[in-house]
Amino acid sequence: MSVTARIARFVVETRYEEIPSKAVEVGKTAFLDCLGVALAGSKEASAKICAQIARQENASGDATVFGQGFKSSALSAAFANGTAAHALDYDHSFTLMGQPTAPIVPAVLAFGESLGACGRQLLEAYVSGFEVTAKLALSLRDSSQDGWHAPGTLGSFGASAACAKLLRLNSSEIEMALGITASMASGVVSNFGTMTKPLHVGLAAKNGVLAAKLAQSGYTANARALEAGNGFYDMYYRSAPAGNGPLEQLGQSYELVKNGIRIKAYPCGGLTHAAIDAALDIREKHHVTPEEVEAVDVDVSEHTYNRIVFKIPQTGLQGKFSMGYILSRALVDGRVGLDAFTDAAVRDPRVLELAERVNMRLDRSLKQSNEGSRPCRVLIRLKDGRSFSRQVEFAKGSPEVPLSPQELRGKFSECARQAIDDKSTERILEYVERLETLKDIRPLCQLLLG
Repeated sequence: MSVTARIARFVVETRYEEIPSKAVEVGKTAFLDCLGVALAGSKEASAKICAQIARQENASGDATVFGQGFKSSALSAAFANGTAAHALDYDHSFTLMGQPTAPIVPAVLAFGESLGACGRQLLEAYVSGFEVTAKLALSLRDSSQDGWHAPGTLGSFGASAACAKLLRLNSSEIEMALGITASMASGVVSNFGTMTKPLHVGLAAKNGVLAAKLAQSGYTANARALEAGNGFYDMYYRSAPAGNGPLEQLGQSYELVKNGIRIKAYPCGGLTHAAIDAALDIREKHHVTPEEVEAVDVDVSEHTYNRIVFKIPQTGLQGKFSMGYILSRALVDGRVGLDAFTDAAVRDPRVLELAERVNMRLDRSLKQSNEGSRPCRVLIRLKDGRSFSRQVEFAKGSPEVPLSPQELRGKFSECARQAIDDKSTERILEYVERLETLKDIRPLCQLLLG
């Protein structure tokens, strides 16, 4: 059986009643986290521009555009909301790729709202899409040097599979949807630190809706477009091995259960989070003040070294991928929050002066693992000759160092209140906690309007 056919069969056969309860619970946590960061992200310039285009292209519709006070078509809402979900770089990740949920939730919510879906259908579609994305990621060789942004490439397939599930497409139609997606998936790492990074996710969400609708209408594609010569694997991931191992486990083992999701504790590039944890730990335990610091040495893996690329950021978006700025902000403020990544914040002279003395170094002995390890080593040298070192393997928010339920709710509430009132925030929490019982998701979507 081909890779594409195997995925299609899994999507067709997935039934809510057969999804492990743990996968459902993690899925609801993923929904809540994504909705929170998307609501906060809806107030970012990148998301506002996409929402404005959604309004211009579709003055009316039946799909909510988060935090913007209007509805549009499912296609346009998925596009705007997907961009918002990644605008702050605060959305959670999966072990071997970036953000698997950010393309899927905006797609299935927009599409599901337009279809009048229930909560179980939404969860069924989300789990289908997440597992497809995750198994595709696991089927690749180490792709950290390929230059593709996985939420834009692999995430498009997850969104497509999820939307196909909502439409109840048959296997042949799903193969067409996946083949169509293979010609739309994209997103390059060179656009990190700009508005176009979250655009990758908005386009992936839109791709999912569009591919499913095209396939439903009889549109054709190569049914083996993933694994064929000059197909997705061949062109995007240099003939990476496909069809063995992880993809054969679709429906038998669930990555939502096995590896889970890695909630972000900080609104910046996830590859900096272990270093933030290390710096904050040293600051707290040894009462280090910025004025005492002579230099900070940060040893990182090759993957981190190639993606956290800005020494001194010129914009708030660049600041999210600047190890020097982020660690200096952590040492100055004792925290790294939403307010750290405005254009004004990254020009703070106290922080920039210290950032000049942060040295990020490549250490090839530090390697990320399939289990989600993102190791780094932070050494803070003080002017009086003392030094303190800390190595961190797993960042706060990972399954190994999980956030508490109170911290998860706190993150959601802080984010949601950037766009909606306290009453709506609490009602969304209640709805998502019992998502599987909702007969109609439209009341939930109404709360996301802002």
